[in-house]
Amino acid sequence: MKGFSILSSCVLALALSLAPAQAQIAPELREQGVLYFEGNLPDKITATLQSSATVYLHRDFQTALAALYAGQNIELIGMSPDGFLLKANYRNNTLMGWIRPADLPPGIDPALFATAKKNQAHHDAVAAAITAKTVIQGMSPDEVKQAVGRPEGSSSHTDANGSVQSWTYTTYREDPQYTYAMNAYGQPFLQTTYIKVPIGQMQVDFVNGAVTAISQRKTDPNSPGIVTN
Repeated sequence: MKGFSILSSCVLALALSLAPAQAQIAPELREQGVLYFEGNLPDKITATLQSSATVYLHRDFQTALAALYAGQNIELIGMSPDGFLLKANYRNNTLMGWIRPADLPPGIDPALFATAKKNQAHHDAVAAAITAKTVIQGMSPDEVKQAVGRPEGSSSHTDANGSVQSWTYTTYREDPQYTYAMNAYGQPFLQTTYIKVPIGQMQVDFVNGAVTAISQRKTDPNSPGIVTN
């Protein structure tokens, strides 16, 4: 029992030292499969434990860190199908760990979890669109710039939805050009370069700072147009 006590104390000390002063968790420290509430909800989720609850180091619930008492205040900072990630004050330090779903205090609106999931799904979709250099509905102007660059032209007008801002981009087809060149040893090799051929325009419409419509006009309807700025 003495060895177990020493091990538990070491694990708890590690958990306390790794717990951030704020709920923010650096991206490189975030676990796969965990939905974090920061950035997905406008406000923190705080609650008071109605009964004692054991906090675990990981969401496999194998290593117990501490037993929190009834009436203690906690902040939920994440969730997974296995349980909920929280932080709480413990022994004058900030403790971060997992509780089982059965230990979740009553009175927390389940709609908050649904909203966080929806917002995270949107963030994931935007990140994928930026990587693919495409534009999707709901993107902000900054996110559109990250995906396809600055617009070549812009305009605004007012309709039934309010003030609409429109950005325009030229779309291109990239045609390969093959030529022979000599390497350092005087041997010929085939090299490929690409030239951009304009094939139309893309228009991105914003209402209240979010993309509401994307339209494309092509001079060559059979070409897969891309935006390259």
